Amino acid sequence: MKRAHRTAHARIWTVLVVLLPLAFFTVLALRQSPPADRPAVLIEAPTGGNSGTETTQ
Repeated sequence: MKRAHRTAHARIWTVLVVLLPLAFFTVLALRQSPPADRPAVLIEAPTGGNSGTETTQ
């Protein structure tokens, strides 16, 4: 009885170790959009004399 339980437990964890990262990375890969689909964002240096503090809008 104990041997069968340990075998089943080892098989279940082995399957989880393989499938969970595979599913995780698959979801990440599917969520990525190619750079051509993303709008260009202009990054500019801060302007004004606020000495590095952010302004509220």
